[in-house]
Amino acid sequence: MATIRVTKASSVKSIKRQFSEEFNCNIRIYKGNKFADEKTKISELSKTDSAGGELDLGARSRVANVERYFMEEFGIKVQISNADDTKLADNSMTLTQAGKL
Repeated sequence: MATIRVTKASSVKSIKRQFSEEFNCNIRIYKGNKFADEKTKISELSKTDSAGGELDLGARSRVANVERYFMEEFGIKVQISNADDTKLADNSMTLTQAGKL
């Protein structure tokens, strides 16, 4: 089980790096309808008062659950994509499957 650390002080770049290293897939983090700048902190994007925390994800964690977590905890839209960031993963896929797209 991998632990992805997400706090309001986390940068977009650090979260993306964690997903790439742990699951060989990408996470797209949005600011409105555009990609968030990598230097942006979660606190700048968040629409909630959540302090964040550690997110325990396994290889079988579903894409839909990860995307829902970010929306519910932070009010941030994210999408999971394949290793080279050319295709979005289906919501029913696991993070491992998304990395192999």
